[in-house]
Amino acid sequence: MGQPARLASDQRHAAVVFPHHTRADLDAAALPPPPSSSGVHSMKLATLALALGLASPAFAASPFLVDFEKTWDYGQTVDNFYAAQGVSFVNVVGLSNGDGLGGLAGGDYYAGAPSPLGVAYAQLDGVTNTAAYMNVAGGVDGLLNFYFSNPTGASVEIKAYSGLNGTGSLLGSVTLAANGTDYTTWTSTSLSFSGTALSFDLTGTAAGVALDNISAVPEPSSLALMVGGAALLLARRRRVD
Repeated sequence: MGQPARLASDQRHAAVVFPHHTRADLDAAALPPPPSSSGVHSMKLATLALALGLASPAFAASPFLVDFEKTWDYGQTVDNFYAAQGVSFVNVVGLSNGDGLGGLAGGDYYAGAPSPLGVAYAQLDGVTNTAAYMNVAGGVDGLLNFYFSNPTGASVEIKAYSGLNGTGSLLGSVTLAANGTDYTTWTSTSLSFSGTALSFDLTGTAAGVALDNISAVPEPSSLALMVGGAALLLARRRRVD
């Protein structure tokens, strides 16, 4: 009876014998391969780029320039013609030079405009037309540049608002002084303000104001941050290469 018991014990011990692998072999098989050096650097670059993007302040979805360069039908409203840039207008018409209807030589409306074919025009009589608006879907951060001609001598202001169509908080304003006769003189100016504006309100009484080359760009501090971030990313990539 003793012999069979010894055989059973031997069989139990044989069942737990490990195959011919060391513990190090098993540990190595259970772990994924270490990332390559280039993979680690790529991950760091991606993380850096994401951090720079999150650190950048919000401004207009993209810088834009609205130059009104087209042949406008007389009295044609601008409305959503520049919707692709996220810009729309209310109570603003487009007028073209050289259509024979203007009072200047060659039938021009606006001699000396920065872009020669067309301009925007807002006629504010203080009764029916009391305001005109430019809405920017992505918002403008801190600065709007444009040209204007105001021969009427009337007091005209452009105001920046945090909401659409001149609603929300007033962020800043600029006065457009009379600057010539017959829309022959154009003045480059800027409206600087604090915050992000979704609309710009043109108000005045008995005024006819022409506008051209309206543009939005990032504030200098925002632009410097973007440029600095791009330079840092490029330097990091060169070091990796």
